[in-house]
Amino acid sequence: MSIWTCDFCHLRRLIVGATLVILAGCMNSPDVGMGIGGFGLHARAPEKILVANHSVIIAGPPGYCVDRSATHDTSAGAFVLLGSCASIANNPGAATPHVPGLLTASVSGESGAAVGSAPNRLRVFFSSPVGRAALARNGDAAVVKILDTRYRDGAFFIHARDTGTGGPKGLATDYWRGLFDVKGRIVTVTLNEFEGKPMSDAAGLATLNAFATRIRLENLTQTSATPKT
Repeated sequence: MSIWTCDFCHLRRLIVGATLVILAGCMNSPDVGMGIGGFGLHARAPEKILVANHSVIIAGPPGYCVDRSATHDTSAGAFVLLGSCASIANNPGAATPHVPGLLTASVSGESGAAVGSAPNRLRVFFSSPVGRAALARNGDAAVVKILDTRYRDGAFFIHARDTGTGGPKGLATDYWRGLFDVKGRIVTVTLNEFEGKPMSDAAGLATLNAFATRIRLENLTQTSATPKT
């Protein structure tokens, strides 16, 4: 077995784990499909948060804020949910995103696997039954259709449709997912569409790419004095 194959086996386990964490996080968040006031009451809606043993900053594109009540941060990894700042702050006067959706980020534990070096192999993997099962909310490859894949500046993006049952209430079947490397960890980001609020393919990719870009830029400029928000 080649070194790359061993790394990819590890990457596959991380991808499957990220899917389970994302699904669990969304399922445990109240009323994810609500446009306003569906994320609970917060005195303040932060734009960023420090997770993964204070090593990785997660921050969203303009109009998106962190739902701290839905954030899970352990030694094994972290999950962060972001929605409209107006929704999370329960303040109609707060910022709202240009493209409404539900953003999530999952940060792996420290890993030797790398996303940036294997875009073609990732494309083949996610087109396979095993890869589609890793993306499925219920683990069934048959319910997932890969609509598109893209590779941009070290990040691999997937546009998928999941018609399986058991997913979070209020979310549409289509979603975008991206994977990239940050400080020896794999970050998995997802943009979920809301039911009845479809977005164009271009808008979906642009929003998730803006999310990935913001995270990478924040972590390039991070210092040890960055507080946990």
